Amino acid sequence: MRKFTLLLVLGIAAFSAWVYWSYRSIPGEIAKISARLPSEEELNRMSPDELNGIKLNLTMGCGRTAELQATPIARMLRGDEIKALGERCQLIKARLASVEGP
Repeated sequence: MRKFTLLLVLGIAAFSAWVYWSYRSIPGEIAKISARLPSEEELNRMSPDELNGIKLNLTMGCGRTAELQATPIARMLRGDEIKALGERCQLIKARLASVEGP
């Protein structure tokens, strides 16, 4: 019984630490991703060569946005901001697809 209680306390402590870490790190991460992704106006001004040049950075930022969308704590804390980033990523993916062609 004592081992079970110890494991339960350790499990609760680990879960609490994960929630706290998520709470502290998610706003900064969203800000970093948002700063790296171009706005719609910037996308409109970019040439196809410029878009291809920043393609890797864009796909990494959008990949991290997808990870945040899959995290329940992130969605609970910053759901609207993550949704807006997801919509920007969809726009960026569509723009990159139109530049690459069929």
